Amino acid sequence: MRDDKLEIKLPWLSYRLLSVLCEAAPGIVSQEQLLEKVWPDVVVGDETLKQRIKLLRRALHDDAQNPIYIEAIRGRGYRLLPQVIVISEPSSARMTSLDLANDTHVMPEDGKSYPLFWKLTSLSFAALMLILAVVALFISSGNKVSSLDENAQSSLASQGFDFELYLKGLEYYHRYREADNLHAIELFTSALAINPDLALAYSGLSDAYSQGVFQFNAPPLWQQKAIDAAYKAIALDPNLAQAYKSLGLAYYNKGWLNKAINANLNALQKQANYHEAMTNIGFIYREMGQLSKSIIWINKALTLSPNHSVSCVHKAQTLIALEDFPKAQLWLDRALTLQPDSLLANDAQGQWYLHQGQFLQAKAHYFKLVQSQPLQTHFIHGLALSQLYLAEFQLTIDTSKSLLNSQNPQIALQGRLLSTLAMSALKENDNQKLEDEISMSDDNVSEVSSEHSIALELLAQEFKQRLLQGSDRAADSLTLALLYSAQNEPETSYRYLIQAINQGYLAQQLLTLHPSVNTLRKDSRFQQLTHELLQQLRLQQQAVNQP
Repeated sequence: MRDDKLEIKLPWLSYRLLSVLCEAAPGIVSQEQLLEKVWPDVVVGDETLKQRIKLLRRALHDDAQNPIYIEAIRGRGYRLLPQVIVISEPSSARMTSLDLANDTHVMPEDGKSYPLFWKLTSLSFAALMLILAVVALFISSGNKVSSLDENAQSSLASQGFDFELYLKGLEYYHRYREADNLHAIELFTSALAINPDLALAYSGLSDAYSQGVFQFNAPPLWQQKAIDAAYKAIALDPNLAQAYKSLGLAYYNKGWLNKAINANLNALQKQANYHEAMTNIGFIYREMGQLSKSIIWINKALTLSPNHSVSCVHKAQTLIALEDFPKAQLWLDRALTLQPDSLLANDAQGQWYLHQGQFLQAKAHYFKLVQSQPLQTHFIHGLALSQLYLAEFQLTIDTSKSLLNSQNPQIALQGRLLSTLAMSALKENDNQKLEDEISMSDDNVSEVSSEHSIALELLAQEFKQRLLQGSDRAADSLTLALLYSAQNEPETSYRYLIQAINQGYLAQQLLTLHPSVNTLRKDSRFQQLTHELLQQLRLQQQAVNQP
């Protein structure tokens, strides 16, 4: 905070850097220590650290020549100049302000139990939920039992409060809405407070964490929480199909697609007709560019559950990738009829326009969604992407500000990416126009150019880090290809573009029309690669159409 009222929103790496300096103040932190603590498990150079120091100084309005915050000690490192005062939060304040998105969802450390306050709260909540469940049984007992998987049905008669909470959590999770997903986490956590050995509740908790990351922009920390909860479920019950399906979903959110496929296949070994594992496999195969396999698995899931809206969306997405747009629209209509407020279906409708090159329609679609749900970052991202393809670069930058200001580092990263690529396109089109539109003086234009190059390289480093952490998503490789094309480094761009194609990227039209490949478009190598994309797509189309 500045002057106790102005909040300074820092990118994640800048925040980590400031935290490390604060923890060591007034001591000096060497460059080696900073690199180790700010970029753990990633190899970066001194220049990256210098640029991050520069970005942090700019955010703090600090001056390297006359610093008031960060001092560089030649040959030794950096230190924080102001006195650092640590203020502990009173326990009473924490007790009265339990945050649904944080405090109530933090699992206790190994060997420790939940606080008495939380146990009493959970027991009271459990009693209330049991009363509601009894009433619900008289109203819709058939619906509840039919929504359970085989393992849950077999246990229904022998379980108590904990299981009732799990069932209610499962019901809320399957509504696929943000508030309901948070409520599901609350219910699963309550069940575990009563029975720490309930493997089903750990599996449900893992799914809810994953859904929060995938659909509702939850903190990246939830990715690891989802994996840990799935591991706990498997440790408690190695034959629980839901646990392996949950692990597959958690792996998917980390970008580990092959691991995600294998985990879901393990779930099907435990339970052959497991609808959710089938639809997840179909979705992941689509991202891997294996569209014929995707259709097979999603059709299996829809045979088991024809009115599952998420499966309908997954089939529509695969048909979009196959460029079978009329059939894709039929499945989107079906999904939206089943769940009109589905974030996934509404976003897929925007992708339906984008993949056909109907950028004006995509922009209108996302603009309408943003008007009705201004905080939904998926829709803001779709709007900014539509504007980028329409060459409305300043609008792209303006729209991306909502993403840049997100507390979620992954959402902020997407905002930086769109904004930086739009800025590159502005620079390429007309340097004078860039100067006018961002209201910069002549003295600052060269500085902007230098800072922009730094911004592109910092983005590239962050996406390289994803690959180093095991991501095999084509989208991450494609992003690196676009970033290096924007930096006018065609050789490196081609390297990552080839990697993206080998990982299953097939959207030839979206690649060809992207503003960041303007410098590559006339190159014969680029034309050969886009031709290869078309060939790969045709092979997938033939495989799907075979009887």
